[in-house]
Amino acid sequence: LVALGRFMHECATIHEADDGRLVVYSGDDTVNQCLYKYISSEPRDLKNGKLYVADLVNGKWLSLDINDNTKLKESFKNQTEIQIHTREAAKLVGGTPLDRPEDIEIDPITGHVFVSLTNNFPKGNKHGSILKIIEDENDMFGLSFQHETFLTGGKETGFACPDNMAFDK
Repeated sequence: LVALGRFMHECATIHEADDGRLVVYSGDDTVNQCLYKYISSEPRDLKNGKLYVADLVNGKWLSLDINDNTKLKESFKNQTEIQIHTREAAKLVGGTPLDRPEDIEIDPITGHVFVSLTNNFPKGNKHGSILKIIEDENDMFGLSFQHETFLTGGKETGFACPDNMAFDK
């Protein structure tokens, strides 16, 4: 499905709203790549919607739609080309490079989004961390958020290179 962008999807965590529209969070499992969010425009349909990349510096989801950004219009022929060259488009609009975003889970109680960042050896991050994203007003369809490092891997916390996560009761 090209609408979700072409990159090394480690996972695709889906949230369904009451109206049936879907939000899909996905990470690009490569060093210095980005975190993405896709919002469908139709109930239970991933063919039509909009792809965004996370800008952690400003707490914004940046649109990767050719009609929303002049930089994208100048650099790509059409939306399909952006979807195929998602990494390049993400960097062009200001997506934040991360330390190998892998699994993404949504806390069933708070709605906070947790992202395991496995590691980034070139930057000296051997143990990784877990990123917490708090969507403003807990609105997963919104385009602004707060974030914090939830846990940092290492001897002090007893874990390294987080990968898959799960919530239990």
